[in-house]
Amino acid sequence: MNKKGIVVSPPFESVYTGGISCGGDPDPLELRKYLLYWDEIDYPTNTLIHISSNDIDYLQTTGVLKRTHVNFRGTVSSGRGEFFIAAQEAAFKKNQEDEPGCWTMAQLSNVPFYTQSSIGLGVEVELYDMLPVPSQDTPLLDILEFKHKRNDELVAFRCYLDELNEKIITSKDIPRAKNAQLSRLELSLKDIDRTINESGFKRITTNLKHVINSDFSGVVGAGLGSAGLASMIQMYPLIAGVAGAGLVTGIKSMMMPSVQCQTDFNYINSVRRNFR
Repeated sequence: MNKKGIVVSPPFESVYTGGISCGGDPDPLELRKYLLYWDEIDYPTNTLIHISSNDIDYLQTTGVLKRTHVNFRGTVSSGRGEFFIAAQEAAFKKNQEDEPGCWTMAQLSNVPFYTQSSIGLGVEVELYDMLPVPSQDTPLLDILEFKHKRNDELVAFRCYLDELNEKIITSKDIPRAKNAQLSRLELSLKDIDRTINESGFKRITTNLKHVINSDFSGVVGAGLGSAGLASMIQMYPLIAGVAGAGLVTGIKSMMMPSVQCQTDFNYINSVRRNFR
């Protein structure tokens, strides 16, 4: 089983004049999500960019978090925040060259953004209120020990999520409730939630949302837009009282990376409200 690494951007939001506005501290809950479900986290750095917190600094000492030092050639920033994304893209490219197929990106925004992009029809896939995560005050060492003991459950979840993504890409179809991968994914999530609960962690259910950068323009009915092709597959809620938990998918027009950043997936923030 190949490792899974994720290159994380600073928090940002798009601005109506173009570009992005970066700011804010790293979210401790998001960091715990990446720590639990990925093998390695990368926060790119150089002389101008250095994202830090006590949690990030601690994880760097354990070896599960690194800071790829990136250099740029020519002019990168036009004053619209591209410099931060260029650093992420450069780190992603270097990681992919060193370990092909092992890395993806996470952008702390509710829309993807790239230094060079084009508009295309992609798919959003979201586990809504289905992903168990230790609460933001859970000690990081406890999560590391949990990962070591319960690695099989975590690997199984990643495998089934990868299978679901692959089915969407290869069939150009949005899976339905009877899909075998979806059933296995749900069982895997239940296993993870049970083991987290048994560990004594305080945990919440949160969302895991990503976009698939594949050409879906040939899908029948794609012209209807996301409203016409969106679907909600109900799943068994992991925490009592959560209503409407499930898998949300839909085709929509979105920004896709050009040749400088060939990534199949980009994990982004959900605009839906999480259960607390």
